[in-house]
Amino acid sequence: MQKKNSKFLLSCILFIIASTQVFSQKFQPDWENLKKHKAVPGWFADAKLGVYFHWGIYSIPASGGEWYARWMYVPDRVGWGSEIYKNHRKEYGPNFQYHDFIPQWRANKFSAKEWVDMFEGMGAKFIGSVAEHHDGFSLWDSKVNEWNSVDMGPHLNMVKAISEETKKRGLKFMATFHHGFNMMFYPKKENSFSLPVSRHIIAQENPEVPQDAKYRKLYGNMSYEEANNLWLAKLDEVINEYCPDYIWMDFGERYIKESYRKQFLSDYFNKAASLNKEVVVNTKGDFFPTELAVVNVERAIMEDITPNVWITDFILGSSWCYDKTKRTTIDPQKAIRMLAEVVSKNGVMLLSAGPMADGTMPEEQVQTMAKIGIWMKLYGESIYKTRPFVSFGEGTTELKRDPNDAWNDYGAIKKGLDKLNENDVRYTQNGKIVYAIQLGWNSKNANRTLETFAAKGKELKIKSVSVLGSKESIKWKKTAKGLEVNQPKIKPAEADAALVYKIVLK
Repeated sequence: MQKKNSKFLLSCILFIIASTQVFSQKFQPDWENLKKHKAVPGWFADAKLGVYFHWGIYSIPASGGEWYARWMYVPDRVGWGSEIYKNHRKEYGPNFQYHDFIPQWRANKFSAKEWVDMFEGMGAKFIGSVAEHHDGFSLWDSKVNEWNSVDMGPHLNMVKAISEETKKRGLKFMATFHHGFNMMFYPKKENSFSLPVSRHIIAQENPEVPQDAKYRKLYGNMSYEEANNLWLAKLDEVINEYCPDYIWMDFGERYIKESYRKQFLSDYFNKAASLNKEVVVNTKGDFFPTELAVVNVERAIMEDITPNVWITDFILGSSWCYDKTKRTTIDPQKAIRMLAEVVSKNGVMLLSAGPMADGTMPEEQVQTMAKIGIWMKLYGESIYKTRPFVSFGEGTTELKRDPNDAWNDYGAIKKGLDKLNENDVRYTQNGKIVYAIQLGWNSKNANRTLETFAAKGKELKIKSVSVLGSKESIKWKKTAKGLEVNQPKIKPAEADAALVYKIVLK
């Protein structure tokens, strides 16, 4: 009897081990297998608003943007960044290299709690840290890249700090990776490396970028094979240590070998599955299939409601990173209207902050986040957990594609977003409740007709209409022209940004 029990126990153990192995290898580095991953989990579709930051070595010179490290080595640059080469040499001298900024980055005023307080106060439901930008400097305790913020510079693990502070509040954590472009970011000698053909490579006969082997990981002076191996190794470190809820990918990942891209997804999805987490990855273009990744249309929106959730990124300040020469910020009212526009078309909006090198968040960005947060606290129910209505909206502002715009992938539109106004309405829906978000207070005409209710929504029966933030009884009636509604006589708080009609269906 004891022998039989021992055999049974051994069989159970072997079954458990086999089951665990199968589970841990649920995803294989094969496109068809990887497409089993759910691209858009419920939490992401519900979140609607996220925020992260651009913070790194480039925050020390704080001018010309986060591509400073590239343009400081390009004397004949035309257009954006053309002034950096000359200005850098004037201010720092001809022999001052990008890596010489690292000891100057002390970040002595950095507080993960203060940052996440601001981000959460703005209404963000997922919060991110830049993990590594194009410049090759990692913001976590990397063992595969000695050029990191723990061993050098501020001696801080930014990814860990933001991850822990975010997760303790029950919010989702995002890590952003731009490092697929590192191999092409800095100027290269003509034909010196076997990299993919790209218009992004700047070939120079005698590049001023340091060529010493000890700098190769920072400046991307590696073979294509080594660059791919390092790309994956960095990702695996962050996945295994922090397993972000969302790994945000920039455009440069298109230059990574397909086999490495598939291996990354397999590693990420399997780690998440072992932790019972639903995770998100995005694609800018087609380096990941859209069946498993969310489409990102940076600084743009879609033409109409899309069947799948998408995401777009906008800047809180004047640049992605802090720029001491341009202390401006996005108008919070315009940001709220843009958010309504994005959400009405099945999108999610991500904002990027630009902290100063010492860890101080610029006051103008702090104020903008606070003002967005006030509106979201009052009227967030019209944004969070909603889904598109039968129509995204109506109004006088025309948002059209520009055939000459570089951001035309997937029908993206940029022009006109800052023109959205009180004559425009954007719709969202949550079950039997439809929200008609009027993009501003109309001081000239208190009456309006929601024409969608005479078109795609003409069969819908209405139970009641109210205005969020108002105790007044709202007059309404449905006619052949649509749903006629009146603004309340007293303007609700923050209605100059957007006024929300709450329409309950029968």
